[in-house]
Amino acid sequence: MREAGVLLHISSLPNKYGIGTLGKSAYDFVDFLKKSGQKIWQILPIGPTSYGDSPYSSLSSFAFNPYFIDLEELVKLKLINKEDLKEINSNKVEYGYLFNERFNILHKAYLNKELLQNEFNKFMDEESSWLNSFAEYMVLKREHENKPWYLWYDDFKYKVGHAMDWFRGQYKDQIEEIKFYQFLFKYEWKKLHNYAKKNGITIMGDMPIYCAYDSADVWANPSNFDLNERLEPTFVAGCPPDAFSEDGQLWGNPLYNYKKMKEENYSWWVDRVKHSLEMFDILRIDHFRGFAGYYAIPYGDINAKNGHWCDGPGYDLFKEINKKCKNARIVAENLGFLTPDVYELLDKCGYPGMNIFQFELGDGVKLPIKKGLAENSIVYSGTHDNQLVLSFYHEANPLYKTAINKLCKIKFNDRAELKIIEFCMMQKSNMCIIPLQDYLGLTDSEGRMNIPSTSQGNWSYMAKESDFTDELSNYMLKLAIKSKRFEA
Repeated sequence: MREAGVLLHISSLPNKYGIGTLGKSAYDFVDFLKKSGQKIWQILPIGPTSYGDSPYSSLSSFAFNPYFIDLEELVKLKLINKEDLKEINSNKVEYGYLFNERFNILHKAYLNKELLQNEFNKFMDEESSWLNSFAEYMVLKREHENKPWYLWYDDFKYKVGHAMDWFRGQYKDQIEEIKFYQFLFKYEWKKLHNYAKKNGITIMGDMPIYCAYDSADVWANPSNFDLNERLEPTFVAGCPPDAFSEDGQLWGNPLYNYKKMKEENYSWWVDRVKHSLEMFDILRIDHFRGFAGYYAIPYGDINAKNGHWCDGPGYDLFKEINKKCKNARIVAENLGFLTPDVYELLDKCGYPGMNIFQFELGDGVKLPIKKGLAENSIVYSGTHDNQLVLSFYHEANPLYKTAINKLCKIKFNDRAELKIIEFCMMQKSNMCIIPLQDYLGLTDSEGRMNIPSTSQGNWSYMAKESDFTDELSNYMLKLAIKSKRFEA
Protein backbone atom coordinates (compact mmCIF):
# COMPACT_ATOMS: atom_id res chain seq x y z
CA MET A 1 0.00 0.00 0.00
CA ARG A 2 1.47 3.33 -1.07
CA GLU A 3 1.02 6.26 1.30
CA ALA A 4 2.01 9.90 1.57
CA GLY A 5 2.33 12.00 4.67
CA VAL A 6 3.63 15.20 6.23
CA LEU A 7 6.16 15.75 8.99
CA LEU A 8 5.07 18.51 11.36
CA HIS A 9 5.60 18.41 15.10
CA ILE A 10 2.79 19.38 17.50
CA SER A 11 4.86 22.34 18.73
CA SER A 12 4.91 23.74 15.17
CA LEU A 13 1.13 23.96 14.77
CA PRO A 14 -0.20 27.55 14.66
CA ASN A 15 -1.11 28.83 18.11
CA LYS A 16 -1.53 32.15 19.88
CA TYR A 17 -0.40 30.97 23.32
CA GLY A 18 3.29 30.28 22.66
CA ILE A 19 3.40 26.73 21.26
CA GLY A 20 1.35 24.36 19.11
CA THR A 21 -1.07 22.19 21.08
CA LEU A 22 -3.62 19.40 20.78
CA GLY A 23 -6.35 21.97 20.15
CA LYS A 24 -8.17 23.40 17.14
CA SER A 25 -5.07 23.75 14.93
CA ALA A 26 -4.36 20.02 15.36
CA TYR A 27 -7.89 19.12 14.26
CA ASP A 28 -7.63 21.60 11.38
CA PHE A 29 -4.35 19.97 10.34
CA VAL A 30 -6.01 16.54 10.28
CA ASP A 31 -8.71 18.02 8.02
CA PHE A 32 -6.01 19.56 5.81
CA LEU A 33 -4.19 16.23 5.48
CA LYS A 34 -7.39 14.41 4.59
CA LYS A 35 -8.33 17.03 1.99
CA SER A 36 -4.81 16.84 0.55
CA GLY A 37 -4.78 13.08 -0.05
CA GLN A 38 -2.35 12.39 2.78
CA LYS A 39 -2.57 9.37 5.07
CA ILE A 40 0.21 9.91 7.63
CA TRP A 41 0.94 12.67 10.12
CA GLN A 42 4.46 12.25 11.47
CA ILE A 43 5.40 14.01 14.71
CA LEU A 44 8.53 14.12 16.88
CA PRO A 45 8.79 12.69 20.43
CA ILE A 46 6.13 14.02 22.81
CA GLY A 47 7.98 13.73 26.13
CA PRO A 48 8.54 16.69 28.48
CA THR A 49 11.63 18.62 27.41
CA SER A 50 14.44 20.13 29.43
CA TYR A 51 17.33 22.55 28.82
CA GLY A 52 17.75 23.08 25.08
CA ASP A 53 14.09 22.14 24.44
CA SER A 54 14.98 19.07 22.36
CA PRO A 55 12.22 16.44 22.16
CA TYR A 56 15.05 13.91 21.80
CA SER A 57 16.34 14.70 25.30
CA SER A 58 13.32 14.20 27.50
CA LEU A 59 12.81 14.08 31.25
CA SER A 60 10.95 10.79 30.73
CA SER A 61 10.52 8.10 28.08
CA PHE A 62 6.92 7.52 29.18
CA ALA A 63 5.57 10.94 30.17
CA PHE A 64 4.00 13.63 27.96
CA ASN A 65 4.83 17.28 27.39
CA PRO A 66 2.30 19.42 29.33
CA TYR A 67 3.04 22.40 27.06
CA PHE A 68 0.94 20.60 24.42
CA ILE A 69 -2.22 20.69 26.55
CA ASP A 70 -4.77 22.88 24.77
CA LEU A 71 -5.80 25.73 27.06
CA GLU A 72 -9.02 26.51 25.19
CA GLU A 73 -10.17 22.93 25.86
CA LEU A 74 -9.56 23.54 29.58
CA VAL A 75 -11.91 26.56 29.35
CA LYS A 76 -14.58 24.33 27.75
CA LEU A 77 -14.11 21.81 30.57
CA LYS A 78 -14.58 24.68 33.08
CA LEU A 79 -11.16 23.93 34.61
CA ILE A 80 -9.99 27.50 33.94
CA ASN A 81 -11.65 30.78 32.90
CA LYS A 82 -11.31 32.48 29.54
CA GLU A 83 -9.74 35.44 31.35
CA ASP A 84 -6.83 33.18 32.33
CA LEU A 85 -5.71 32.97 28.70
CA LYS A 86 -3.09 35.46 27.53
CA GLU A 87 -2.36 35.67 23.83
CA ILE A 88 1.23 36.37 22.84
CA ASN A 89 2.25 37.89 19.54
CA SER A 90 4.97 35.60 18.24
CA ASN A 91 5.67 33.65 15.06
CA LYS A 92 7.80 31.03 16.82
CA VAL A 93 7.67 28.82 19.89
CA GLU A 94 8.43 30.82 23.05
CA TYR A 95 10.03 28.32 25.43
CA GLY A 96 11.19 30.95 27.95
CA TYR A 97 7.66 32.32 28.28
CA LEU A 98 6.22 28.81 28.61
CA PHE A 99 8.70 27.83 31.33
CA ASN A 100 7.80 30.89 33.39
CA GLU A 101 4.05 31.14 32.75
CA ARG A 102 2.37 27.94 31.54
CA PHE A 103 2.26 26.08 34.85
CA ASN A 104 0.54 29.03 36.56
CA ILE A 105 -2.45 28.37 34.28
CA LEU A 106 -2.27 24.58 34.61
CA HIS A 107 -2.20 24.95 38.39
CA LYS A 108 -5.60 26.68 38.22
CA ALA A 109 -6.92 23.69 36.25
CA TYR A 110 -5.62 21.32 38.93
CA LEU A 111 -7.56 23.21 41.61
CA ASN A 112 -10.74 22.15 39.77
CA LYS A 113 -9.67 18.53 39.24
CA GLU A 114 -12.80 17.16 40.90
CA LEU A 115 -14.69 17.96 37.65
CA LEU A 116 -12.79 15.06 36.05
CA GLN A 117 -12.01 13.06 39.20
CA ASN A 118 -13.32 9.67 38.02
CA GLU A 119 -11.37 9.78 34.75
CA PHE A 120 -8.31 11.07 36.62
CA ASN A 121 -8.47 8.21 39.15
CA LYS A 122 -8.72 5.68 36.34
CA PHE A 123 -5.70 7.22 34.58
CA MET A 124 -3.61 7.07 37.76
CA ASP A 125 -4.42 3.38 38.19
CA GLU A 126 -3.70 2.48 34.56
CA GLU A 127 -0.42 4.40 34.29
CA SER A 128 0.99 3.83 37.79
CA SER A 129 3.98 1.78 36.57
CA TRP A 130 5.73 4.94 35.32
CA LEU A 131 3.51 7.78 36.56
CA ASN A 132 4.35 7.56 40.27
CA SER A 133 8.12 7.73 39.84
CA PHE A 134 7.87 10.45 37.18
CA ALA A 135 5.69 12.69 39.37
CA GLU A 136 8.02 12.19 42.35
CA TYR A 137 11.04 12.96 40.19
CA MET A 138 9.49 16.19 38.88
CA VAL A 139 8.59 17.48 42.36
CA LEU A 140 12.01 16.57 43.76
CA LYS A 141 13.67 18.28 40.81
CA ARG A 142 11.73 21.47 41.53
CA GLU A 143 12.61 21.27 45.23
CA HIS A 144 16.28 20.93 44.28
CA GLU A 145 16.15 24.15 42.18
CA ASN A 146 15.81 22.16 38.92
CA LYS A 147 19.21 20.54 39.38
CA PRO A 148 19.71 17.09 37.78
CA TRP A 149 18.91 14.18 40.12
CA TYR A 150 22.56 13.15 40.47
CA LEU A 151 23.21 16.49 42.25
CA TRP A 152 20.35 16.07 44.74
CA TYR A 153 20.76 15.32 48.42
CA ASP A 154 21.90 11.71 48.80
CA ASP A 155 18.68 10.59 50.51
CA PHE A 156 16.75 11.46 47.35
CA LYS A 157 19.48 10.71 44.82
CA TYR A 158 19.62 7.13 46.15
CA LYS A 159 15.91 6.96 47.04
CA VAL A 160 16.48 6.07 50.71
CA GLY A 161 13.29 4.45 52.06
CA HIS A 162 12.50 6.63 55.11
CA ALA A 163 13.32 9.85 53.22
CA MET A 164 11.08 8.89 50.31
CA ASP A 165 8.23 7.94 52.66
CA TRP A 166 8.51 11.35 54.34
CA PHE A 167 8.63 13.10 50.98
CA ARG A 168 5.55 11.29 49.61
CA GLY A 169 3.55 12.29 52.66
CA GLN A 170 4.79 15.87 52.79
CA TYR A 171 4.38 16.56 49.07
CA LYS A 172 1.31 14.48 48.29
CA ASP A 173 -0.62 17.30 46.60
CA GLN A 174 2.31 18.50 44.47
CA ILE A 175 2.94 14.93 43.29
CA GLU A 176 -0.72 14.52 42.40
CA GLU A 177 -0.66 17.82 40.49
CA ILE A 178 2.10 16.53 38.19
CA LYS A 179 0.00 13.42 37.57
CA PHE A 180 -2.98 15.62 36.69
CA TYR A 181 -1.03 17.39 33.95
CA GLN A 182 -0.15 14.03 32.47
CA PHE A 183 -3.81 13.04 32.63
CA LEU A 184 -4.88 16.22 30.81
CA PHE A 185 -2.49 15.49 27.94
CA LYS A 186 -3.72 11.91 27.58
CA TYR A 187 -7.36 13.04 27.86
CA GLU A 188 -6.92 15.50 24.99
CA TRP A 189 -4.69 13.17 22.97
CA LYS A 190 -7.25 10.36 22.92
CA LYS A 191 -9.87 12.70 21.46
CA LEU A 192 -7.50 13.99 18.78
CA HIS A 193 -6.20 10.51 17.95
CA ASN A 194 -9.74 9.17 17.55
CA TYR A 195 -10.59 12.11 15.29
CA ALA A 196 -7.55 11.37 13.13
CA LYS A 197 -8.47 7.67 12.88
CA LYS A 198 -12.05 8.52 11.88
CA ASN A 199 -10.68 10.67 9.09
CA GLY A 200 -8.25 8.05 7.81
CA ILE A 201 -5.11 9.72 9.17
CA THR A 202 -2.54 7.54 10.93
CA ILE A 203 -0.16 9.19 13.36
CA MET A 204 3.52 8.23 13.31
CA GLY A 205 5.24 8.88 16.60
CA ASP A 206 8.93 8.88 17.38
CA MET A 207 10.94 7.12 20.09
CA PRO A 208 14.53 8.15 20.85
CA ILE A 209 16.82 5.18 21.48
CA TYR A 210 18.51 6.67 24.55
CA CYS A 211 17.29 8.26 27.78
CA ALA A 212 18.70 11.52 29.10
CA TYR A 213 20.99 11.07 32.11
CA ASP A 214 18.83 13.58 33.97
CA SER A 215 15.55 11.73 33.52
CA ALA A 216 12.98 9.91 35.60
CA ASP A 217 13.96 6.71 33.71
CA VAL A 218 17.54 6.69 35.00
CA TRP A 219 16.69 7.97 38.49
CA ALA A 220 13.89 5.42 39.01
CA ASN A 221 15.65 2.42 37.43
CA PRO A 222 19.43 2.97 37.57
CA SER A 223 20.14 -0.77 37.26
CA ASN A 224 18.87 -0.60 33.65
CA PHE A 225 21.86 1.58 32.80
CA ASP A 226 25.63 1.21 32.78
CA LEU A 227 26.35 3.21 35.95
CA ASN A 228 28.92 2.82 38.73
CA GLU A 229 28.19 2.69 42.48
CA ARG A 230 28.02 6.52 42.57
CA LEU A 231 25.38 6.30 39.80
CA GLU A 232 27.72 7.91 37.28
CA PRO A 233 27.92 6.54 33.73
CA THR A 234 31.08 4.64 32.86
CA PHE A 235 30.58 5.30 29.16
CA VAL A 236 28.13 7.51 27.28
CA ALA A 237 26.53 7.54 23.83
CA GLY A 238 27.59 9.35 20.69
CA CYS A 239 28.95 8.92 17.18
CA PRO A 240 32.55 8.56 16.00
CA PRO A 241 34.41 11.23 14.01
CA ASP A 242 33.50 11.33 10.33
CA ALA A 243 33.68 13.59 7.28
CA PHE A 244 31.14 15.96 8.87
CA SER A 245 32.72 16.20 12.33
CA GLU A 246 36.37 15.58 13.19
CA ASP A 247 35.50 15.34 16.91
CA GLY A 248 32.49 13.07 16.38
CA GLN A 249 29.25 13.65 18.30
CA LEU A 250 29.17 13.45 22.09
CA TRP A 251 25.52 12.97 23.09
CA GLY A 252 26.23 12.16 26.74
CA ASN A 253 23.35 9.71 27.33
CA PRO A 254 24.11 6.79 29.66
CA LEU A 255 24.29 3.42 27.91
CA TYR A 256 22.00 0.51 28.73
CA ASN A 257 22.90 -2.46 30.89
CA TYR A 258 21.82 -4.91 28.21
CA LYS A 259 23.09 -7.93 30.16
CA LYS A 260 20.66 -7.21 33.00
CA MET A 261 17.87 -6.30 30.55
CA LYS A 262 18.30 -9.59 28.70
CA GLU A 263 17.92 -11.52 31.98
CA GLU A 264 14.53 -9.79 32.36
CA ASN A 265 13.50 -10.56 28.74
CA TYR A 266 13.90 -6.86 27.92
CA SER A 267 10.72 -6.09 29.86
CA TRP A 268 11.55 -2.36 30.19
CA TRP A 269 11.92 -2.05 26.42
CA VAL A 270 8.77 -4.05 25.75
CA ASP A 271 6.80 -1.82 28.15
CA ARG A 272 8.23 1.28 26.51
CA VAL A 273 7.32 0.15 22.99
CA LYS A 274 3.85 -1.01 24.10
CA HIS A 275 3.25 2.36 25.75
CA SER A 276 4.27 4.18 22.57
CA LEU A 277 2.10 1.97 20.37
CA GLU A 278 -0.92 2.82 22.55
CA MET A 279 -0.32 6.45 21.60
CA PHE A 280 0.62 6.08 17.93
CA ASP A 281 -0.42 4.00 14.92
CA ILE A 282 3.16 3.78 13.63
CA LEU A 283 6.30 4.02 15.76
CA ARG A 284 9.60 5.32 14.39
CA ILE A 285 12.57 4.13 16.47
CA ASP A 286 15.43 6.59 16.34
CA HIS A 287 19.09 5.52 15.82
CA PHE A 288 18.22 1.91 14.98
CA ARG A 289 21.85 1.15 14.20
CA GLY A 290 22.54 1.35 17.95
CA PHE A 291 20.71 -1.96 18.46
CA ALA A 292 23.20 -3.77 16.22
CA GLY A 293 26.26 -2.00 17.62
CA TYR A 294 26.66 1.21 19.62
CA TYR A 295 29.48 3.67 20.17
CA ALA A 296 30.71 4.04 23.76
CA ILE A 297 32.69 7.12 24.84
CA PRO A 298 34.43 7.34 28.25
CA TYR A 299 32.36 9.47 30.63
CA GLY A 300 34.00 12.85 31.14
CA ASP A 301 35.64 13.04 27.70
CA ILE A 302 35.19 16.36 25.92
CA ASN A 303 34.67 14.81 22.48
CA ALA A 304 33.93 11.44 20.87
CA LYS A 305 37.43 10.61 19.59
CA ASN A 306 38.25 7.98 22.22
CA GLY A 307 35.12 5.89 21.85
CA HIS A 308 34.83 2.26 20.83
CA TRP A 309 32.13 0.05 19.31
CA CYS A 310 30.16 -2.47 21.41
CA ASP A 311 27.73 -5.18 20.36
CA GLY A 312 24.07 -4.22 20.77
CA PRO A 313 21.25 -6.55 21.84
CA GLY A 314 20.46 -7.38 18.21
CA TYR A 315 17.47 -9.48 17.27
CA ASP A 316 17.06 -10.84 20.84
CA LEU A 317 15.43 -7.55 21.81
CA PHE A 318 13.14 -7.29 18.79
CA LYS A 319 12.09 -10.93 19.09
CA GLU A 320 10.63 -10.03 22.49
CA ILE A 321 9.07 -6.83 21.15
CA ASN A 322 7.48 -8.62 18.17
CA LYS A 323 6.22 -11.39 20.46
CA LYS A 324 4.53 -8.96 22.88
CA CYS A 325 3.46 -6.30 20.34
CA LYS A 326 1.71 -8.26 17.60
CA ASN A 327 1.25 -6.62 14.19
CA ALA A 328 2.99 -3.45 15.34
CA ARG A 329 3.88 -0.95 12.63
CA ILE A 330 7.47 -0.02 13.44
CA VAL A 331 9.84 2.08 11.33
CA ALA A 332 13.63 1.99 11.75
CA GLU A 333 15.68 5.18 11.49
CA ASN A 334 18.63 3.43 9.87
CA LEU A 335 20.80 6.45 9.11
CA GLY A 336 24.42 7.15 10.01
CA PHE A 337 27.44 4.83 9.92
CA LEU A 338 25.92 1.55 8.74
CA THR A 339 27.72 -1.79 8.84
CA PRO A 340 26.55 -5.20 7.53
CA ASP A 341 25.16 -6.19 10.95
CA VAL A 342 22.74 -3.21 10.82
CA TYR A 343 21.37 -4.32 7.43
CA GLU A 344 21.08 -7.91 8.68
CA LEU A 345 19.14 -6.79 11.77
CA LEU A 346 16.81 -4.60 9.70
CA ASP A 347 16.12 -7.51 7.30
CA LYS A 348 15.45 -9.89 10.18
CA CYS A 349 13.04 -7.46 11.86
CA GLY A 350 11.31 -6.67 8.56
CA TYR A 351 10.90 -3.01 9.47
CA PRO A 352 10.98 -0.36 6.74
CA GLY A 353 14.09 1.82 6.80
CA MET A 354 14.50 5.45 5.78
CA ASN A 355 15.93 7.11 2.67
CA ILE A 356 16.67 10.84 2.78
CA PHE A 357 16.90 12.55 -0.62
CA GLN A 358 19.75 14.73 0.61
CA PHE A 359 21.78 11.62 1.52
CA GLU A 360 21.04 9.66 -1.66
CA LEU A 361 23.14 11.69 -4.07
CA GLY A 362 26.47 9.93 -3.49
CA ASP A 363 29.28 12.03 -4.90
CA GLY A 364 27.03 13.72 -7.44
CA VAL A 365 28.32 11.45 -10.20
CA LYS A 366 27.42 7.98 -8.99
CA LEU A 367 23.85 8.31 -7.80
CA PRO A 368 22.72 5.51 -5.41
CA ILE A 369 19.13 6.70 -5.70
CA LYS A 370 19.18 5.80 -9.42
CA LYS A 371 19.27 2.12 -8.48
CA GLY A 372 15.79 2.54 -7.05
CA LEU A 373 14.65 2.44 -3.44
CA ALA A 374 13.17 -0.63 -1.77
CA GLU A 375 9.38 -0.78 -1.57
CA ASN A 376 9.62 -1.59 2.14
CA SER A 377 11.07 1.81 2.97
CA ILE A 378 10.18 5.46 3.51
CA VAL A 379 11.54 8.26 1.36
CA TYR A 380 11.92 11.78 2.75
CA SER A 381 12.98 15.05 1.20
CA GLY A 382 14.53 15.74 4.61
CA THR A 383 13.96 15.23 8.34
CA HIS A 384 13.93 17.51 11.39
CA ASP A 385 17.77 17.32 11.45
CA ASN A 386 18.36 18.22 7.80
CA GLN A 387 18.49 21.47 5.93
CA LEU A 388 15.21 22.38 4.30
CA VAL A 389 15.40 21.04 0.78
CA LEU A 390 15.34 24.46 -0.90
CA SER A 391 18.36 25.63 1.12
CA PHE A 392 20.08 22.32 0.41
CA TYR A 393 19.52 22.87 -3.31
CA HIS A 394 20.68 26.51 -3.30
CA GLU A 395 23.82 25.69 -1.30
CA ALA A 396 24.75 22.54 -3.24
CA ASN A 397 28.06 22.65 -5.10
CA PRO A 398 27.80 22.84 -8.91
CA LEU A 399 28.38 19.08 -9.35
CA TYR A 400 25.55 18.24 -6.95
CA LYS A 401 23.23 20.85 -8.40
CA THR A 402 23.76 19.49 -11.91
CA ALA A 403 23.00 15.98 -10.64
CA ILE A 404 19.82 17.19 -8.86
CA ASN A 405 18.65 19.12 -11.92
CA LYS A 406 19.12 16.07 -14.13
CA LEU A 407 17.58 13.64 -11.65
CA CYS A 408 14.53 15.78 -10.84
CA LYS A 409 14.17 17.40 -14.27
CA ILE A 410 14.52 20.92 -12.85
CA LYS A 411 14.47 23.69 -15.44
CA PHE A 412 15.40 27.35 -15.05
CA ASN A 413 12.07 28.76 -13.81
CA ASP A 414 10.90 25.71 -11.85
CA ARG A 415 10.33 25.73 -8.11
CA ALA A 416 13.20 23.37 -7.31
CA GLU A 417 11.77 22.23 -3.99
CA LEU A 418 8.54 21.03 -5.63
CA LYS A 419 10.40 19.14 -8.34
CA ILE A 420 12.43 17.38 -5.63
CA ILE A 421 9.24 16.56 -3.70
CA GLU A 422 7.68 15.18 -6.89
CA PHE A 423 10.76 13.04 -7.47
CA CYS A 424 10.48 11.63 -3.92
CA MET A 425 6.75 10.95 -4.30
CA MET A 426 7.33 8.95 -7.50
CA GLN A 427 9.83 6.56 -5.85
CA LYS A 428 8.96 2.90 -5.21
CA SER A 429 9.06 3.37 -1.42
CA ASN A 430 5.69 2.48 0.10
CA MET A 431 5.73 5.63 2.22
CA CYS A 432 6.80 9.16 1.31
CA ILE A 433 6.96 11.79 4.07
CA ILE A 434 7.64 15.47 3.34
CA PRO A 435 8.22 18.17 5.99
CA LEU A 436 5.58 20.90 5.73
CA GLN A 437 8.35 23.50 5.41
CA ASP A 438 9.50 21.89 2.15
CA TYR A 439 5.99 22.05 0.68
CA LEU A 440 5.92 25.72 1.66
CA GLY A 441 9.27 26.40 -0.03
CA LEU A 442 10.87 27.77 3.14
CA THR A 443 14.61 28.23 3.59
CA ASP A 444 16.64 27.29 6.67
CA SER A 445 16.44 30.79 8.16
CA GLU A 446 12.64 30.64 7.95
CA GLY A 447 11.82 27.13 9.06
CA ARG A 448 14.67 24.75 9.88
CA MET A 449 13.78 22.69 12.94
CA ASN A 450 17.18 21.63 14.26
CA ILE A 451 20.89 21.96 13.58
CA PRO A 452 22.56 18.89 15.17
CA SER A 453 25.29 19.51 17.76
CA THR A 454 23.94 22.98 18.57
CA SER A 455 22.04 23.61 21.80
CA GLN A 456 20.36 26.96 21.22
CA GLY A 457 17.75 28.31 18.80
CA ASN A 458 16.32 24.98 17.69
CA TRP A 459 12.82 23.44 17.77
CA SER A 460 11.09 26.83 17.55
CA TYR A 461 9.51 26.73 14.06
CA MET A 462 5.79 27.50 14.06
CA ALA A 463 3.54 27.39 10.99
CA LYS A 464 1.00 30.13 10.26
CA GLU A 465 -2.71 29.55 9.73
CA SER A 466 -2.36 31.19 6.33
CA ASP A 467 0.08 28.44 5.23
CA PHE A 468 -2.70 25.88 4.80
CA THR A 469 -4.18 27.16 1.58
CA ASP A 470 -6.56 25.48 -0.85
CA GLU A 471 -3.89 25.95 -3.51
CA LEU A 472 -1.35 23.91 -1.52
CA SER A 473 -3.96 21.29 -0.63
CA ASN A 474 -4.99 20.86 -4.27
CA TYR A 475 -1.36 20.53 -5.35
CA MET A 476 -0.67 17.87 -2.71
CA LEU A 477 -3.82 15.96 -3.64
CA LYS A 478 -2.99 15.94 -7.36
CA LEU A 479 0.54 14.77 -6.60
CA ALA A 480 -0.71 12.03 -4.26
CA ILE A 481 -3.06 10.78 -6.99
CA LYS A 482 -0.37 10.98 -9.69
CA SER A 483 2.09 9.01 -7.55
CA LYS A 484 -0.60 6.43 -6.73
CA ARG A 485 -0.44 7.22 -3.02
CA PHE A 486 -4.11 8.17 -2.95
CA GLU A 487 -7.13 6.97 -4.88
CA ALA A 488 -9.63 9.71 -5.69
